[in-house]
Amino acid sequence: MNVPNKDTSNITIEKAVRDSGIRETASATALLKDSVEEDSLIRYRLNGAFLKSIFSDATYVVTRPVHWQGRDLRNLGIVMGTAGALLLADKEIKWFAQQNQHPFVNSVANIVEPFGNRYSPYIMAGMYVAGAVIKNRELKNTALLTFKSYAISTSLYLLTKSMIRRNRPAYTDHNLDFYPPFSGDRYHTSFPSGHTLTVMTLATAVSEAYGKQHRWIPWVAYSIAGLTGVSRIYHNRHWSSDVWIGASLGYFVTRSVFKNNRVKKRTGLEFVWR
Repeated sequence: MNVPNKDTSNITIEKAVRDSGIRETASATALLKDSVEEDSLIRYRLNGAFLKSIFSDATYVVTRPVHWQGRDLRNLGIVMGTAGALLLADKEIKWFAQQNQHPFVNSVANIVEPFGNRYSPYIMAGMYVAGAVIKNRELKNTALLTFKSYAISTSLYLLTKSMIRRNRPAYTDHNLDFYPPFSGDRYHTSFPSGHTLTVMTLATAVSEAYGKQHRWIPWVAYSIAGLTGVSRIYHNRHWSSDVWIGASLGYFVTRSVFKNNRVKKRTGLEFVWR
């Protein structure tokens, strides 16, 4: 197979194909190249360039829906359709959760619920510190990308919560009890679930970074995120539709941040619009 000397990345990939004993075919080389590129992320340091990249990634996240088509629109339809179904069932789900309180379920809920506020920021910081101590740059980079996703998703969450003022289920039995946007009432702060958004952001980030090498990580991460969301319903802090939208927003933002950084790594562009 003839490879131009100027394309060093293709030479490296061709060598990897030869060394692994794979038959040197165009399809095998292309497959390996796609795998290498997909797992290639920009390596950040905690400096001004990283802080600047938060704004460029936020721009990508906010504008990305304009460019959606095909599968993206189908996924949006699934998310919104599920949200609508849960909205209709919010009262019944609340009633079921409150009628089925149990000491064991309470203990599990109390264990997982702090992953949505207290634990997650400490885990992000701990990942960065651990990466610095053991000189694992990949772990440090994952921590920075997780923090970036968290900053963007939390900003969108705060904006959404200030505009959609929905009463919490602990204070009303009416799931369609809304106040005007930007009102200061402290009870109408249910939509979306911040706990679920935070833990889903963390779960998606570690799954994006390590899920292919360690297949058990997404199972554990998303299970904890899901249980955290359920605990918010169980403790009567949120309606089920609040939890679903919080999880969806955290997942979408984090996946978008990782995708954008992979594309920027391949192309060298500061802003990517696809």
